[in-house]
Amino acid sequence: MPMDLSPIRTIVVVMMENRSFDHLLGYLSLPPFKRNDVDGLSTDPAWLARFTNTDQGQPCSPQPNLDPYDMPKDFDPPHERSNIATQIGGLKSDGTYPMTGFVSAIPTTVSADPATRRLVVDYFGSEQVPMSHFFSRNYTICDRWFASLPAGTQANRLMSMSGFSMIDVNHDLLPNQYLVYDWLNDKKVSWRVYHQGIPFFTMMDRWIPEILLSGHFRNFDDLQGDLMNTPPDELPQVIFIEPTYQDAPHLGFSTDEHAPSGVSNGQEFLMQSYNAVTNSRAFWQGVVMIVDYDEHGGFFDHVTPPLMATNPPAGATYADPFASLGVRTPAYVISPFVQPGVANHTILDHTSVLKLIGEKFGEGGSYSALVDARPVGSVSAVLNFDNPITEPPPPPALDDYLANRPPPPVGATVPAQNTPLQQGFQKSVAGMRQNGAGSDHPKFGKLLNAMANAPQ
Repeated sequence: MPMDLSPIRTIVVVMMENRSFDHLLGYLSLPPFKRNDVDGLSTDPAWLARFTNTDQGQPCSPQPNLDPYDMPKDFDPPHERSNIATQIGGLKSDGTYPMTGFVSAIPTTVSADPATRRLVVDYFGSEQVPMSHFFSRNYTICDRWFASLPAGTQANRLMSMSGFSMIDVNHDLLPNQYLVYDWLNDKKVSWRVYHQGIPFFTMMDRWIPEILLSGHFRNFDDLQGDLMNTPPDELPQVIFIEPTYQDAPHLGFSTDEHAPSGVSNGQEFLMQSYNAVTNSRAFWQGVVMIVDYDEHGGFFDHVTPPLMATNPPAGATYADPFASLGVRTPAYVISPFVQPGVANHTILDHTSVLKLIGEKFGEGGSYSALVDARPVGSVSAVLNFDNPITEPPPPPALDDYLANRPPPPVGATVPAQNTPLQQGFQKSVAGMRQNGAGSDHPKFGKLLNAMANAPQ
């Protein structure tokens, strides 16, 4: 019998960038927390022998990383399809991957410094990721949430927003796919995107006019006021919240946690998102907020991706199927309708969000036949309506934590166009200008003006 999802009024989705489960949450199974319900890191000699990476003949075991504020300049571990194949290693006879190639997969052109290279196997603790730790104590974390594909950002974000991807590596601009935005429009389900910087889907040309002019896309700064001052029944039924992307031109800090940025700015962004969702008690009573990460960003995780094939859709730019899911990533489900302080072990991926959206708003509880057929669970498997959390706990104070980070950049940050993703965001800015966005645009004018005045 299908689960009764009627208590849910709004589904909120926050997708961050490029961190693995062990990197952000693996500490939970170590002292002093020793959570037996979390499949995290271990100090057991046999475990370490199995998962120690080797780089240029030197062993690299997980160690604490005490700096959440920054990483060495330009250190962005490669994480395209071919890189991930090296990171997880060849399939063994027992159906698992070795998961020991994360350090050695880094080209020396990215970094030749052993101390920098080994950062991909290091991990943060509770003091370095205070909001992540808060979520783990007060809500449900998912320790079997995997990227949908062992591939990079664009392919996984397309999986999360379509249920399929026409590409297997990053391009500059995105292919024109049917997105969950289209599905929601077709089903007459109200939705909105609150974006802190340039939205991700400016890289799909057809969305630029709507991003510039439509009420479907609003500034992140409007989120808290909208939720506080609008009756819950008049608010969107699905809300997407987007951080400021490291690879996009932006003002101030990037907040997506994409290396080489540290995680502190993302932790602040998650606190702000949580505050907005919980400040209105009326809104809180009917919300499910999902925080996930598009892929692991080259950072180590020890759990082998499940062998679940994903075939290329018709017309795809690639021919070889994916044999497994991607590397495990952090995920939190924040809602009155979860058990606090537990880890859920259902195998999930980004399409699990689409499954929940389909169960709630689709005909017959379905998003699509393709998503239905995917052998992963729905986020509904995490929900529990028996004892709702009526009073959401306040988040930790981050003032002292944030006081130690570097000052924000002055003017516009315009990333070098070294990667297809950086090139794509630059092309999307050009597309915004071609569609009439200028220095007086209410959402993007300040950035565009700062970019025009930035030194060349």
